[in-house]
Amino acid sequence: MTSDSLKRLFDRMDDIVQSPRNQTNKQFWQPQLWYRDHWRGIPKQTDGRVVPFVVEPDNGFWHNVFDLDLRRYYSDPDAHLEYQLKINDFKFKHFDDNTYYDGNIFIWFGVITELSFFGPKLVMFENREGWIGEPPLIQTQEDLERLPLPDFYKSGFMPLIHQYYSRIQELVDGRFPIMFPGWARSPFCMAIHLRGMQNLLMDMLLEPKFVHKIMRYTTDARKHWLAERAKFLGQPMTPGHLFNDEVDYPTISPKMYEEFVLPYEQELSAYEGGLSYWHSCGNTTGFLELIKQTPNVKMFHVGPWTDLAKAVEVMGHIPLDICVDPNKDMLEISQEQMETKLRSIKETCKGTAFAVRNDAIMAVNSVEFDLDKIKQWIKAAIRALHN
Repeated sequence: MTSDSLKRLFDRMDDIVQSPRNQTNKQFWQPQLWYRDHWRGIPKQTDGRVVPFVVEPDNGFWHNVFDLDLRRYYSDPDAHLEYQLKINDFKFKHFDDNTYYDGNIFIWFGVITELSFFGPKLVMFENREGWIGEPPLIQTQEDLERLPLPDFYKSGFMPLIHQYYSRIQELVDGRFPIMFPGWARSPFCMAIHLRGMQNLLMDMLLEPKFVHKIMRYTTDARKHWLAERAKFLGQPMTPGHLFNDEVDYPTISPKMYEEFVLPYEQELSAYEGGLSYWHSCGNTTGFLELIKQTPNVKMFHVGPWTDLAKAVEVMGHIPLDICVDPNKDMLEISQEQMETKLRSIKETCKGTAFAVRNDAIMAVNSVEFDLDKIKQWIKAAIRALHN
């Protein structure tokens, strides 16, 4: 990437941030920093006539659009910056949604960012997000006892994160703020992947004390890392995210959630001064009353498998981030059916602060076909949610 091409991308980002459309979109959202990809805002309460909506494709989609090798995106800071700016340009040009571009540059290595800090084998792919290899790190109680707390400078992706932070600051040269990553994944998510899902679920039944030891470790690991982050940046700790896709029924029961998960989430909320976002793509209908017991949650995610009316009833006192199924609610139906679905969401959520997301859109057909369906969905959203 030449300095001229980078300057053009910077100029384009400036134009987007300052554009009247972007400033209009700003009014829908409460102020907050989003430290990773797949931007989310906390929606403000509106009069109910105009509801914000957001389109956010998965990185596998961008692989197809730009012929982007995600292994390079996650190993070369220059590419990370270049394609982040190109993606913003593409989204603003093609998606007439309510995403707000604040000009902040993120550093993020996908769903395995925090998992990498524990030292598992990492497997990277050209066309989709990386993952962790087998076997799980924790095979025995002795394995757990040998695991150190993550080193803020040396563990997993941390050396690369520090390299990115330094290099991207050099490239940007003060034009845009560079955000240091936060810790998004929940202690239960870490426990599932360090121990293995089947193993941990069996442990909940047969070795509950072992499960609590693992949860204690993953909770302490997050707290330790966040304290080191605050020290490194010279900034106070702020409410964090809790990405919790493994909280799903019937994978675990509400009783399991109450015993093995909830106490540690409440502890983190107290430690971090609240949680800016509680997220699970799974079916959380049976957990809603328990999740509500965690104080100072600023926004709650309602995935396509959770009962929307029940979520509004129990969690509607805080802003809701409502996600549709990109296949069932977009790729597989007509524009008229999309509009019907969105009107139903709007009616169900009446009186609640909420936004609608069409999120994690994968590359299923051709770029042209999928892009046309996205644009149909946006037209349906404007008709259903902006009137």
